[in-house]
Amino acid sequence: MRLVTYEHQGRLGVGLRVDGGIAPTAYDDMVALIRDGATPSPAGDPFEPDRLLAPLRPGKILCSGVNYRSHGDENPDAKMPEEPFFFAKLPNAVAGPGDPIVIPTPETKADWEVELAFVIGKRAKKVAAAGAMGHVFGYTLLHDVSARDIQLKDAQITLGKNPDGFAPLGPEIVTKDELPDPGNVRLATYVNGEQRQAGSTSEWLFPIPVLIEFLTRIITLEPGDVVSTGTPAGVGCFRRPELYLQPGDEVTIEAEGIGRLTNPVVAGW
Repeated sequence: MRLVTYEHQGRLGVGLRVDGGIAPTAYDDMVALIRDGATPSPAGDPFEPDRLLAPLRPGKILCSGVNYRSHGDENPDAKMPEEPFFFAKLPNAVAGPGDPIVIPTPETKADWEVELAFVIGKRAKKVAAAGAMGHVFGYTLLHDVSARDIQLKDAQITLGKNPDGFAPLGPEIVTKDELPDPGNVRLATYVNGEQRQAGSTSEWLFPIPVLIEFLTRIITLEPGDVVSTGTPAGVGCFRRPELYLQPGDEVTIEAEGIGRLTNPVVAGW
């Protein structure tokens, strides 16, 4: 299944992507659908919605940092971690397809990061890697936009990762059966049509089962939580000269088997 959250004629709903557009389901909230363990069926004829929204509003978004071997290629000072490293994106940062990425100040160094994310389908606490994939509902794209001027000053990673709208999510959730090999997915980022990142999840240092085992030793993951798996090389802060998003840009991230997520960049001052 390929699931979206949409707005149409003033109504919010969860829909199935089918031939001919989006077919409505009986649900208006993706987290409720996931929590119910439902396999939704069309509840009406397909249509083209007025707009797509972020597919869900997660209770938690946990992002894996430095999870690609290619980090060592772009940053000779990078130290490859011996175990996963995580930080959180907050609810205020979530944005949907087409929503603007708002640069808060002229000084903000807003960087791009394409990430494959997975959505938790079943409560997970102290889960061994061997059984971890049974807790995954599906996959989506997360754009981990990062304010490097804040993040890299005094290690303010929480503030640097969480300006409003700095976590575009979508465009849809692809269930596990649609993407049987998440460890071999091509990813890319484009700014104004120019490719800035290209990589594959085959570069992961820590695959999804390892990430779940590591997290759930400490944190209980609930249905609808999102875990992101890091970004490949190609971010702006390691270019010489450095290169960042600017108002007027359009940025697209894509993942093989999931699709493309595009957002305009605007000034917030």
